Amino acid sequence: MVLEKVIAALCEQLDMDKDSINAGTKLSEDLSLDSIDKAELVTSLEDEFDIVVDYETALTVSTVGDIAAQIEKAMK
Repeated sequence: MVLEKVIAALCEQLDMDKDSINAGTKLSEDLSLDSIDKAELVTSLEDEFDIVVDYETALTVSTVGDIAAQIEKAMK
């Protein structure tokens, strides 16, 4: 559930097809996200899940799956 919402948010932010993003997709290398893009993504996901994510940690994640794991951790 969390991973699917992260992928949907990325697809919307980047105007991409869902099939081109998975848990192993690398944010910087595959999607060309910079720190500002990551911050925007985290902000939208915080609103989506009604959580607060540590920004230092969020900016160091490298894959889509890492983001989903950080959200799941914040939800506990």
